[in-house]
Amino acid sequence: MTRKIMAMAALLSFCLSDISYAVSLNFSGSAYSLDNSNVPLPDVAKAARITPPASRTEKKWTVMVFLNGKNNLEPAGLYNVNQMEKVGSTKDVNIVVELGRLNGGGAAGTAENWTGARRLFIKKDNDPNKITSPGIEGGGNADMGDYKRVVDFINWARKYYPARKYMLILWDHGTGWMDPQQTTNPDNKGISFDDETNNYIRTRQIGQILKDAGKVNVLAFDACLMQMGEVAFEVKDKTDVVVGSEEVVPGLGFPYSLFLGALAGNPDMSAETLGAATVESFKMFYDALNTNAAAAGKPVSGVQLSAIRSAKLGDFGTMVSAFAALAKEVNDTDALQAARAGVMRYDIIGKNSDLQKTISFYGDLHNYAGLLAAALKGTEGPTKAATLKRYAADLQNFIDKELVIDNKASGKDRLGRDMADSHGISIYLPPAEARVPQEKLEGIFEGKYTDFEFDKATRWHDFINYLYGLKDITAKGETQRGGVPAMDIPVINLAR
Repeated sequence: MTRKIMAMAALLSFCLSDISYAVSLNFSGSAYSLDNSNVPLPDVAKAARITPPASRTEKKWTVMVFLNGKNNLEPAGLYNVNQMEKVGSTKDVNIVVELGRLNGGGAAGTAENWTGARRLFIKKDNDPNKITSPGIEGGGNADMGDYKRVVDFINWARKYYPARKYMLILWDHGTGWMDPQQTTNPDNKGISFDDETNNYIRTRQIGQILKDAGKVNVLAFDACLMQMGEVAFEVKDKTDVVVGSEEVVPGLGFPYSLFLGALAGNPDMSAETLGAATVESFKMFYDALNTNAAAAGKPVSGVQLSAIRSAKLGDFGTMVSAFAALAKEVNDTDALQAARAGVMRYDIIGKNSDLQKTISFYGDLHNYAGLLAAALKGTEGPTKAATLKRYAADLQNFIDKELVIDNKASGKDRLGRDMADSHGISIYLPPAEARVPQEKLEGIFEGKYTDFEFDKATRWHDFINYLYGLKDITAKGETQRGGVPAMDIPVINLAR
């Protein structure tokens, strides 16, 4: 796979001219900007309603993008569709999109400010400011927060644009495995959040999508925080490769022209190679943008993306279960606290409410295992602590060499920590500081953590309960050390 990734990087390099124009990682208003230059959002040309092709010729790949722009990410969605048009469908590759719009937002003077949802067959064009691909089918005011809508889109694509292999991209906001109760925090964003219907796709429904519509070869999340053990386990027998980020994804999202260009150039690539191409192109794109931003005196937060091998998730779960059970038995409180305090964490809360990421409850599992192993006492000789240290090393090695196909990071997080501390898969971990009691935190979840397939396989929540109960963690509802009172859950604020 290493040679394949190197070859893929070479294939991607020809597309780097895509990112030569001035854009930043942050979207605001009607244009992306880095300096005094502005890039107008793509116009949406009036789309003729046409019938899908009658021949239904099987191609090598069909890429299906469920792009829910029925929220504040709509302009970014239009930008991404325009990126897809730089490559377009080919004789070997279909690219189809379900595009949802809420306000018809876009550049001033947009030709057609339609709302609702439309399905597009992406064709190549050379217009950087207009989407010209034909609309195949209109969906009216479809609920894009309903998982059944995704099922319908996949079935439609399979019927009219059949292929030997399929890639499904779910595009929108994301909050990892956490399904927020909408009555608790209506501003929270689940995966594929529809502002019009106030509905979103729940974690377990992601698995239901592929159960109902059938397996895909690559499932990719162009959304924040979705590369988690809890999410991956819901689809482990329903896809070959899962692509996603442990961290927040910037508004610009995936560099579609890069990895789709690579696929168009090599349509015989395997699912794992396409997953790696997506990861490699992501790094190349944001490396270049980060360099330009730094040169302009506007440094930005780093990014990360990984592709994991679904066939290895079962063994991964077995190793996680053994690691957690033995960690409880060894009961090295100091080591557990050191790992909890030092683990690489992700921006599930946002800097306004969690400036130092000490309330974040998402952490990199590989990094956590390594920190725990390094802090263990009594690892000399045939002790349980020594066995736990070996379990941690085995788990890290398995993540690096078996589970993760490709993992790339660019830059540093907003606290200055190198994103290279992200190794490809994150997990639920109690916050570094216990200002949020467990009942309060888990009370914002719509369902029970124990209902997830990941917990059924690993009993990870038992380990979470144990970590919350350690003696030097403040009791539930009590004032914290230093006189800081326990706090309510802040509103979650994400880029994607």
